[in-house]
Amino acid sequence: MEPVYPKAPLEEPKALTGQVQEAEQQRLLHAPPAPPSYDQATATPAQTTGGATATVTTTVTPAVTTGAQHTVIVVPGSPYGPEPQDVQCPYCHNYTRTRVSYRPNSRTHLIALLLCLFQLYCCVCLPYCISSCMNTNHYCGMCDHYLGTYLRK
Repeated sequence: MEPVYPKAPLEEPKALTGQVQEAEQQRLLHAPPAPPSYDQATATPAQTTGGATATVTTTVTPAVTTGAQHTVIVVPGSPYGPEPQDVQCPYCHNYTRTRVSYRPNSRTHLIALLLCLFQLYCCVCLPYCISSCMNTNHYCGMCDHYLGTYLRK
């Protein structure tokens, strides 16, 4: 069987001249400066103009607070909607489609009360049968843990 790779290199390596080799070494020795730390990067936004590269030097001074510190907790809206969704369960870590169940809310009861006031007694059960009048609870399809609620507005 014939070898696939040649035994000797196909081309001779090119010899670098003294000046080119020295310039290459100098370029490799002078590495670019290290990126700024997280605190430096987030202290003030960098301002650049157009296509030209600009170097912005920022001085970071530690903030001194004299009063009580406030903690702000941002709670994102529910990622769940009115229909079943494909999610990764935080409890069993399986990718599954959520199982939904509908629960009446104050809007459901208000609609039923209005139907009673208009003496439409035969229609009072309708808001409890229509899913768009109720909140949607999402449960994991595998382990049946509660995941979240979609609140109707």
